[in-house]
Amino acid sequence: MTDLDRATREAIAALVYRLRQRDEATGEDRPDVGPFAQEYVLALRLRGWRPTPAQAPISWGSPVARGADPQSHADELEAAREACAEAAARLKADENARTP
Repeated sequence: MTDLDRATREAIAALVYRLRQRDEATGEDRPDVGPFAQEYVLALRLRGWRPTPAQAPISWGSPVARGADPQSHADELEAAREACAEAAARLKADENARTP
């Protein structure tokens, strides 16, 4: 079996678990939870879903700790914020002009 097969089995097991938890909460008893979960996950696979390996996020740390001086770019940052605000205002004006 490949890692994709293992990941698919784990996805099916997770869906079965969630469906059974839902059924316990509502007081229902559905015996077809397993086949339904398998059919659902396999349909996702046929539509192109593929599991990806989970990776821990990279801790980049503070820019100051890497030797960057945040104040050295304060003017550029303010200009970028103003440009974004102006673009958003133009976009809003264009949308309002098109709306009857």
